[in-house]
Amino acid sequence: MKTALLFPPQWFPSQPYLAAPTLKGYLESKGLEVDQYDLNIESYDFFLSRPYLEYCIDKIKYRLDAPAQTPGERDVKQVYRQILSDTDYLENVLSEVESAKNVLRSEELFFQFPIYKQAYTALKIAMQLVSFAHFPTRLDLESLYMEGVPEDHLPGILGATQDPIRNPYFDLFQNFILPNMDLSSYGLVGISIIHVGQVIPALTLSRFIRQKYPDIHVSIGGSVFNRHADVLYDKQALFREYFHSVVLFEGELPLERLIGQVASGGSLESVPNLIYMQEDGAVKKNETAKSLPYEQLARPNFDQLPLEKYFMPYPVLPYMASRGCYWGKCTFCTHSFIYDSYYRKENEEKVAEDLAYFAERHGVKHFTFSDEAVSPNAFQRMSKAILAQKVDMKALAMIKFESNTVENQKLFDEMFQAGFIMLFFGLESANDRILSLIEKGTDKATEQQVLEDASRAGIWNHTYMFFGFPTEEKEEAIETVDFIIDNSEVRSANIHSVGQSTFTLEKDSAVFHNPSKFSIDRVIKHPDRDMSIMYDYEIKVGMTKDEVGEVYEKFNQVIDDCYPSSKIWKFLSREHFLLYLDKFGKEEIMNMASDEELVDA
Repeated sequence: MKTALLFPPQWFPSQPYLAAPTLKGYLESKGLEVDQYDLNIESYDFFLSRPYLEYCIDKIKYRLDAPAQTPGERDVKQVYRQILSDTDYLENVLSEVESAKNVLRSEELFFQFPIYKQAYTALKIAMQLVSFAHFPTRLDLESLYMEGVPEDHLPGILGATQDPIRNPYFDLFQNFILPNMDLSSYGLVGISIIHVGQVIPALTLSRFIRQKYPDIHVSIGGSVFNRHADVLYDKQALFREYFHSVVLFEGELPLERLIGQVASGGSLESVPNLIYMQEDGAVKKNETAKSLPYEQLARPNFDQLPLEKYFMPYPVLPYMASRGCYWGKCTFCTHSFIYDSYYRKENEEKVAEDLAYFAERHGVKHFTFSDEAVSPNAFQRMSKAILAQKVDMKALAMIKFESNTVENQKLFDEMFQAGFIMLFFGLESANDRILSLIEKGTDKATEQQVLEDASRAGIWNHTYMFFGFPTEEKEEAIETVDFIIDNSEVRSANIHSVGQSTFTLEKDSAVFHNPSKFSIDRVIKHPDRDMSIMYDYEIKVGMTKDEVGEVYEKFNQVIDDCYPSSKIWKFLSREHFLLYLDKFGKEEIMNMASDEELVDA
């Protein structure tokens, strides 16, 4: 029996996601026949094409003539009239969209920043046109937002997945993608949902597959429905109309067993980590099996993926050298939940062999490590193995702050020499009290020393941070802001780029499960939004929401003032920036940002 693995929209169009290649590699090592399809990049190729944009213009004309059902629809009609009357604007969007995609796929043009910036802007404008056709839905190169957040509850899912007006994926799958796919030879289709923005597109897809191919077993995997496991017992409609089963935690062993049972017509009771609906309508969750050790896994297989279609001049592949998090204590984090909090890693010699294999097979040397965080000892062994095997690679990876006794310039020198030219640090805060509450296992002084050592080694340091962790006072947030300024490009230049956000309370985090420990008076749970992953809460200490928002907004000006190179890196996705960093180097990118003619073109 053949299996098809599908990766749905909405995700970044710059590289494949690792889920399907990982499962394909494992299942094929067991002698199973598996094909994979990246419908995310295929969707972008349809959206960002002249024929589809002309289709959107026709939809705008239809909606302009149709009676308005809401005040929002009445308001948007004026925008529709402006769009349709500006024929020069429309022709520019239609005529530039294909050339803009080609710029991002052309090595010659991609690295000319004014041309890149113009092309990227053209694609965003084209996506705005797609959004107007499906108002009030907003669709971008990074996100999908549907009014009312329908993925948070069953009625929302049922309505949104059957809405040809507001759901851009309804027509896309029904009229453009599925007619060009023949799934009739498959006995099982697996769909990975790793982000909430994929829920409506993925379930729209699965519903059409169920209707067109009633004999195919459709199974859902990925982190989102993993976190919905406790609320699926009364969601029989999902099992009747959208999928037959949900695979929890890592998919290799459960999917292998599921394929065997579906092929033989056997009972699903023996498949571990599976949720499914029995004949009597009861939803059942099978026993949990421990995830496989690394030596029983297999190298990811990127064959069949259209590497030439990604919005890159040459491929950048994801890679994972460990699963789970070796630290696993951060109180805001839920990433380890998909791995059932079970950390293990690959042998570092094998990592180097895998990178060399991908370099030869796919002509690639750029990699993004998807590990939650690579430990210092693993980085040391990995770097030595890469250098010993003479693997030509450039990569970015995530790292946790550790003591200078294990994370020092000697380590970073070796990492940089091996090809780790960009590191993502989870700074979160530079206030010791907040770091202690988060249980980061570090302090401000350690953050300072590690950033200095990594920067001296030549590495580009990117730091993640957020404002508004429960009980954080304004002066504590300002201490973090001052830390970012002191280490900025215009000061010591130990931090080179920054990603900021505000704290969000997520289901399954330590803060969620122990709110009183963090002075939270009440987690607000709406019974009619029981599939929500983000929660609001009430708290009487620390900054108010307005104060958090004020600090966040002012911090945007700090970045503009203290990080001139943000004129470059703010425009680039992390994969695109990796290529720029390899091409030009750290110093030249900073010099590029000072060229007003270049960045303002």
